[in-house]
Amino acid sequence: MELIILGSGGCQPIPRPCCECKVCKEARIKGVPYSRDGPALFLNDINALFDTPEEIGLELNRERIKKINLVFYTHWHPDHTAGMRVFEQLNLDWLNKSIGKSPKYCVPVYANKIVWDELNALKNKFGSYFDYYKSQKLIIKKCLKNNVPVKLNNLEITGVFRSAAGCSDNVLIYVIKEKKKKVIYAPCDCKPFPDSKLFLNSDILIIWAPFFEGYLKDKFKLEKDNPIRKELFSMAEIIAIIEKIKPKKTIITHIEELMGKSYADFKKLEKVYKKYNIQFAYDGLKIKL
Repeated sequence: MELIILGSGGCQPIPRPCCECKVCKEARIKGVPYSRDGPALFLNDINALFDTPEEIGLELNRERIKKINLVFYTHWHPDHTAGMRVFEQLNLDWLNKSIGKSPKYCVPVYANKIVWDELNALKNKFGSYFDYYKSQKLIIKKCLKNNVPVKLNNLEITGVFRSAAGCSDNVLIYVIKEKKKKVIYAPCDCKPFPDSKLFLNSDILIIWAPFFEGYLKDKFKLEKDNPIRKELFSMAEIIAIIEKIKPKKTIITHIEELMGKSYADFKKLEKVYKKYNIQFAYDGLKIKL
């Protein structure tokens, strides 16, 4: 199994437009791995893409991806969906369309019913964007059943649903299996982390970045009653998840500029958390199992 972290950033890229903080200034000069685009994962074995952030076209070109066969969505948030025009960029040929020819490939797009309901709600006055792509024969909507794997070649991909009840949003966490190898992809809005036997003893856990104690960007400090503490994991909570489900390795992604930390800072933190085999993701990180 081979995967690529196409984008390791969060709801805002690094560098942020017009931002002159030290993290953004350094990222402009040095580029990857100091710069970070929106969150996305690519599974080489079956050319599967997980989420379409705004920068997805740039990410696919940067990593020389030649084909997208499938797309899986985790949830509706713009930093995971706003690059949906990639479906046009991949397969829409205006010249062939002008003489009545259909696109050569129609991309299967997966989510469960509840997440699909929210994806379909992304619309303008003419209707749902995803319905439009379907009408243009650019996508086929595929509905996942919760905790039921989709079998694709030698792989099984299972969506584990985290309901918005008492939480921020409806989210799918993906379990990717190939024989005895297993990867969990939980890049965003997965607090509280759901209980599932499917998560136990994975090779890799890819999980949403926590907040950090001490000073964040511009010497901002989270007070004990700050609501961000309820929304984001703390590092202690990430470690508690690791100790509970026991992945061999944990990769932290969806890294926000507001944390005020550069690629070099995260390399230092990896040494601090060496006991837990934690790595901080960067754009283009390749994972081989």
